[in-house]
Parts: sequence; structure tokens; C-alpha cells
Amino acid sequence: MEVLKKLDRRKIKPKFIGTKEQKAKGQGKVVMINVAESSLDLLRSKKVLNTVQYYTALKFRRLWEKSRIGSYTANFNYVGGGNEWQSMAEDRIDAIYKLSRSHTWLGDFSFQLMYRVCVEDYNLKEISAIYQFKKGYAGDRIRESAEELKKFFDQAI
Repeated sequence: MEVLKKLDRRKIKPKFIGTKEQKAKGQGKVVMINVAESSLDLLRSKKVLNTVQYYTALKFRRLWEKSRIGSYTANFNYVGGGNEWQSMAEDRIDAIYKLSRSHTWLGDFSFQLMYRVCVEDYNLKEISAIYQFKKGYAGDRIRESAEELKKFFDQAI
């Protein structure tokens, strides 16, 4: 039993389901969720995304993490200036460039949708609430965006 507990990598935490008013009154319910899972894992387990779309979305997430946009600033004037390679790595610039091209390829809405699902970890319920979609339509749009992103990655290689 001890060996199984060591191998268990789940991070189970309580999450309150309900409004602030319900929480103040002691109503609503508390569910235990695994915070180690991302929304992409949940979408894949619910068969919203197939395996190819899932790995495409993970590639988009890795590209965003590699670009480190928003983490710190850098002076672009010194990038690649002969032997004076200063504050930005070559792979980071490449990731930013690919993100820029993918934004052009996908369009504003699909790029924002993929950003929210892959980077900000929004789930299907939150996406449908933000855009006022039905859950089925939100799933269709996520699948469509993932397919377009796959086409971008295929042609970019």
C-alpha cells in the first residue's frame, strides 16, 4: 500500500461549485478534483479531442511556454548582433515567430480559443460560458481550431 501511495502523483484538492452567495450561506457543493490534470487531458478523456488534436494542442502549449511571452522583457535591438548574443535565445525567437504565424493562419477567434484552452487551461464549460455557446458547439469549435492548427504545423515543417 505504501508503494502505491508513493507512485500516486495526483494532487487532489477541494473545489467549491456554486455562487458566492451560496458559499456564504453554506449551500452548494464541494467536489474533489485532480489539479495535476490539465483541461486538455480532461477534453481528451471526454473524447472531445482525439489523439491527434490532443497532441497538436500540447504542441501549441509547448510553443507558448518556449516563447515565454509575458515572463520578462528583452531588448530586441541586441538580438543576434554578431557575437553579442544578449538576452534572447534563438529558440525563443523562433517560438514567437511561429506563434505570430499561427495567429495569422488561424485568425483571431480560433487563436484566442486555442490560447484559452491550451495555455490558460479553460475547460469546455468555461469556454461555453464566455462565448455563450452550447457545449456541443464549443466542442466543435475547439476541434475545428485544433484541426486548423494541425494543418499549420504540418505545412510549417
